[in-house]
Amino acid sequence: MYSYNFLITIRITYEELCIKFSSILIGPKNFYRHFKKNF
Repeated sequence: MYSYNFLITIRITYEELCIKFSSILIGPKNFYRHFKKNF
């Protein structure tokens, strides 16, 4: 159970970092389009 929660925490922080970097590098519009295509 501990390792499962740990993995989720890592994944959430990783996604947040990716979102921040993507929005900075690509820009909001392109990032939103890319985000919509992935999900």
